[in-house]
Amino acid sequence: MNERLLSSLGISGNDAKLYKAAIKARKATPAVLAKMIGIKRTTAYHMARTLVEKGLLREDTTKRPRIFLPATSEDIQEVIDKEHKQLGLREKSLKELSAELSRVTAEESYQVPQIRFVEEEKLKQFLYKETPKWHESLLKIDATWWGFQDHTFINHYSKITDWYWKRARVPLSVKLLSNQSAAERKMAGKYPRRTIKFWNKANNFASTTWVVGDYVVMVNTQRHPFYLVEIHDATMAHDLREVFKNLWSLI
Repeated sequence: MNERLLSSLGISGNDAKLYKAAIKARKATPAVLAKMIGIKRTTAYHMARTLVEKGLLREDTTKRPRIFLPATSEDIQEVIDKEHKQLGLREKSLKELSAELSRVTAEESYQVPQIRFVEEEKLKQFLYKETPKWHESLLKIDATWWGFQDHTFINHYSKITDWYWKRARVPLSVKLLSNQSAAERKMAGKYPRRTIKFWNKANNFASTTWVVGDYVVMVNTQRHPFYLVEIHDATMAHDLREVFKNLWSLI
């Protein structure tokens, strides 16, 4: 009997000796098998039972004492069919487990978008309070403040823009599209890292839209009452950032 073949089936040492003894004897009691390879009868019995569980021996329980016989080729085929079925079931279970783990991981990493609405009376205070938070998020992404800025924002909140640039000492840039306006032309060049591109197709835009890190901020300052909508959602911010990047390269 090929030792390498037995080893590949997980049979070695005394197990291999007992299996070869069983083949040689054709049928034998545990006592006979024990005598053939020089081990205790109880040990031979437990080893033979293990080989039965692996499908390599058969056990005749109608005899006393019990007799062990080598499995036939038909018996081996049954083992193959059984293991093939079990492998298919295990593969199915593992795929289900993989899908479940992916779902759980996605649920843990997915954050429900957070949306806040700010009325005009609280808008100025909100901008001063939340801009540093947006700034920190921005630095983790690409250090660029993207978006479209309606010129009326500068008309009403230019002091906030000046306040921000006095604080923004770390490397960053602001790249905003805007409609033609005297206010933005006056602001142009005031801060080297703040770049505005005037877009001749932007006349119908009604509000400011910023993409700052994982935040999307929309500010309406064209007519009263002013308002702001803040959306904290990394996916939406990513997609809008890509839109503005591409628009920036085309204009």
